[in-house]
Amino acid sequence: MKKKSQTWLEEAKWDLENARILFNNDRYNTAIFNSQQAAEKAVKALLFSYNLNGWGHSIVSLLKKYNEKKNRSINVIVKEARNLDREYFSTRYPDALPGITPHEAYDKDDAEHAIKQAEKILNFVDDEIDYLKQLSEVDNNSE
Repeated sequence: MKKKSQTWLEEAKWDLENARILFNNDRYNTAIFNSQQAAEKAVKALLFSYNLNGWGHSIVSLLKKYNEKKNRSINVIVKEARNLDREYFSTRYPDALPGITPHEAYDKDDAEHAIKQAEKILNFVDDEIDYLKQLSEVDNNSE
């Protein structure tokens, strides 16, 4: 795995662990934001592993780029990516939701769901990176 990709994937896993810590301390909005960040960074790691640009914050957009460039299906995680994309602003900014602050807007179920969505995306990324490793092993063996 390329160093840049590995660094981004490690940081994604760190963010996911932080989400769990925040969840266990009833910091639900921030746990959700960290889940979004974990998923975003994981998908960027996937793009970097293929020498693709990982610019932007939309997980869905990053996945679409991966699909377009590598013709790999993203259907199994698009719903999760879309849901986490919605939380990018509303989990952090006091004026993002009318009449309610982020820490009041989210509960345990919301945070638990976001963590599970991020886990699914990270698992997808791990599987795709493993696929890339297998491809490069086949290429190396055929030379």
